[in-house]
Amino acid sequence: MRKIENDDQLKNSLDWLLEKAKQMEHPLMTEEAKAELMAKYDFVSSRVEEYRREQTLLKFPYLHRIDGTEAPEPEVPGDVKPDPEPAPQQAKPVNLSAWLDD
Repeated sequence: MRKIENDDQLKNSLDWLLEKAKQMEHPLMTEEAKAELMAKYDFVSSRVEEYRREQTLLKFPYLHRIDGTEAPEPEVPGDVKPDPEPAPQQAKPVNLSAWLDD
């Protein structure tokens, strides 16, 4: 089972899907040929969806998949540590009662 592994393969797959969608609309295409092409079309489109889902989960790891499976861990080079979260800033109190005297 082939898998889309990079953006170039994704682009080629999307171009292929567009081309085949146009071919399936041709009025002289037989039903048998259309059914065979549709099976291939469905396979490629499922691979496109799978790649996009994986890329989305890599970019947004806090998202959870609907089917309950875990998001893949992002690849982090050796000794690189993520930036620490900044401490929350304390808001200075503002006296709003001054405008009530007007």
